[in-house]
Amino acid sequence: MPKRKSDSVPVPLPVEHLLEQWGKAVRAQRQLAQLPMRDFAYRINVSLDTLQRLERGEPSVQASTYLNAMLVLGILDELCMTPGKEMVTTTRVRVRAKQKSVDDDYF
Repeated sequence: MPKRKSDSVPVPLPVEHLLEQWGKAVRAQRQLAQLPMRDFAYRINVSLDTLQRLERGEPSVQASTYLNAMLVLGILDELCMTPGKEMVTTTRVRVRAKQKSVDDDYF
């Protein structure tokens, strides 16, 4: 049984639109490869229901499931760019406060 989506946190429209596009692309490429839904669901290790929700672009499907489906179909690089080095590194330097020296003569 699929997890229920919390109604308290709405999905932003740009994210919803992107998921719909990903779902449409997965469906189109799966059909182009002539892969039946059951076989493809088995290949990406999800239930048939989850694959149907993925192809509709529902946000309740995990992002890793979308990415795995794209990888299996060979369209991951076309739909998702790998972030450049400047996106995954920071120039911020963390400075720790100096620790107080312990005075052994206290006792």
